[in-house]
Amino acid sequence: MLSSPPFKPTTSMPSSPTTKLHKEMKHNRAFRLRPFSEGPLTFAPTYKYDRNSNAFDTSEKRRVPAWCDRVLWRSREEGRVVLMGYRRWEANVSDHRPVSAVFRVTVKRVVGEARGRERRVVEGWWRGMEVALLADARAFYEAQAVM
Repeated sequence: MLSSPPFKPTTSMPSSPTTKLHKEMKHNRAFRLRPFSEGPLTFAPTYKYDRNSNAFDTSEKRRVPAWCDRVLWRSREEGRVVLMGYRRWEANVSDHRPVSAVFRVTVKRVVGEARGRERRVVEGWWRGMEVALLADARAFYEAQAVM
């Protein structure tokens, strides 16, 4: 199971965070994301950091740290989607920290021939996308003088 290092809140942060998203999901019947689920927030807030730093916002604005980057999911049948891991990553090139989730998903039926066809299409698409993404990432980091 993937996990982040244990979250140790400061005196200004709750140990079991209740965020604006949680409040809306619980109390606002018209909230469109209400039927979605989220794993427990066991990692530190994902926003607002100083760029290239692990320090929270030290600008004049002094923004409050928040959990802005999230992974939500929805399943019509309970138990078909099981969260295996939910974490944040420590890439400090932005004022956000990226998050990821790993799921185990149960499907009703797989048609082998159709699966093989789709797999070939997706693999071909991914090969082209991978080249483009790596080129973009390299250009970004070179512009940031990181590489």
